[in-house]
Amino acid sequence: MMAAQVCRLFRDTMDQDVRVQYKIELAAAGMEDGPSSALTVADRLRMLKARQEAWHKLEWTSRSEMPMAQGGVWELYGGVLAQGEGARTLVFRQLPSNIRGIEEREWRIEDVGVDIRDFGMDPAQDLLVIVENREDRNGMSCSVHFKSLNTGEPHPAAPRPATVTHVPKRGRYSYTIQVCDDTVAVLMTSGDEDHSELLMWDWKTGARRLYMTGTDLSSFAFLTSKYVLLTSLPTMELDEDNVFHGDDPRLLVIDLEHMSPRHEINFNNVDYLCAFHYPALADSFATISISVRSDPAPNWRPAPELRVPFSVAREESRLFVITLWVVEGNMHIMPFISLVPAATFLTRVAEAAAQGKNGRIFDWASWGPAGSRFVPAPTTHTSVWVCYVYGSTFAMSVRQGSQRVILTLDFNPLGVKRAQEFEAAATIKALEESVDVVGDSAKRLGAAKGASRAAIAGSDSGSGTGAQTEKHFTVVTDDRPFRPAKIFREEVRTALPHVLRKTEPFNAEGEGHFDAVMISEDSLVMVSSQSHIRKYRILTF
Repeated sequence: MMAAQVCRLFRDTMDQDVRVQYKIELAAAGMEDGPSSALTVADRLRMLKARQEAWHKLEWTSRSEMPMAQGGVWELYGGVLAQGEGARTLVFRQLPSNIRGIEEREWRIEDVGVDIRDFGMDPAQDLLVIVENREDRNGMSCSVHFKSLNTGEPHPAAPRPATVTHVPKRGRYSYTIQVCDDTVAVLMTSGDEDHSELLMWDWKTGARRLYMTGTDLSSFAFLTSKYVLLTSLPTMELDEDNVFHGDDPRLLVIDLEHMSPRHEINFNNVDYLCAFHYPALADSFATISISVRSDPAPNWRPAPELRVPFSVAREESRLFVITLWVVEGNMHIMPFISLVPAATFLTRVAEAAAQGKNGRIFDWASWGPAGSRFVPAPTTHTSVWVCYVYGSTFAMSVRQGSQRVILTLDFNPLGVKRAQEFEAAATIKALEESVDVVGDSAKRLGAAKGASRAAIAGSDSGSGTGAQTEKHFTVVTDDRPFRPAKIFREEVRTALPHVLRKTEPFNAEGEGHFDAVMISEDSLVMVSSQSHIRKYRILTF
């Protein structure tokens, strides 16, 4: 009996240790636990470590290809890559994961019932959102249909008919569609009329939640289900020398609960909760476009039937990618990228909300230098293949000589600290192996260890330049100045730490031919959209 009790105590202690270790690893990975299943905590811990190792080294477990269809519309969301074929057909592929145990699955909806102008989706809710344009002699109407992602039939949770209709001002519109919980948001942007309309509905009731219009509204993203981030495009003016001038760029945050759903809201007069201002541009520069991207939506979790062991944590772990296109004079366009974690915004949004009044201004110095990171946009950065962010990671491709490599920038703060610890251990180990630990040499080693730890502490405070102990990753912690410096009126530095990882080069011929890279929770997707090579190459983790 005593032996049995000792064994039970030992087993319970070991189980508790595994649970604690699993929680620690989840936090370090920016993940949260999945639904209950036959997997034990030890199984999940093993799978999580395997996932982290694969992404840390950018070593995918398999690769596959998917032909690019001619339908002209596509979407990558929630681990599903979808394309249009013709006017009414959609083709879907559930991207697999060998590590998380997700099987690849393909299906088609031959006829969705309407001509597809654009579409969005949320696999976790089996939701397919289709935008249909109808034109007659009275003008154009826009219908938004809520259907099942698996069958193409009206979604059973939507009202009957499972459609909402809006009549916009005249124009040729492009669409941005996002789903956040029960809210479907559609941004209609008219290129020829310089006009935008942002509409939101509760797709389960059909009730409108927001109707906003304006010439300066260019992009949006959900911070939470309550707060929405809007990009404000400055009004442009041409001087007598045909040089563009405009206000400095900024981001606005609105509280959906304080927006009237019944009336049209003029974006230029919107009662915003707070605004985030970027640094002043030099006199010869002006902003001509701003976009914001973040995936997945806040509170999003994978479809329950996938029974994944873990998934990307919600809300504060998400990264926002803001692309600013600026013009020098009247001809030279230069894009650059601002990377901002949700925590940077949400901390200040909570501060503004606590004041009980709207219109709080956060100037650049109060949020940008320590809470974001500026990076130059590579030549492959695109306004088309925009699924370049997932969770806390941003992916891009750059040239390395005649070849291409894929870079990932991971802003998970606990992951950064762990990478720094790894560098510290590797540095000390290298010193121990290179120094004779006998007599005076041992003293020198002790001093070297102290110096190494001091250097690591210095880099953690932002004074380091980023050390690289292995080829596949670098911890970046310095407050480096943004280049080219001439864009801004004064020198701009950003210091948000991140881990930079790099793949091995892809050959210039064959696999090196790709236009862009996209990222999902278990995949990197290389996009080739040229006339002679049209396909997606899926690197699976």
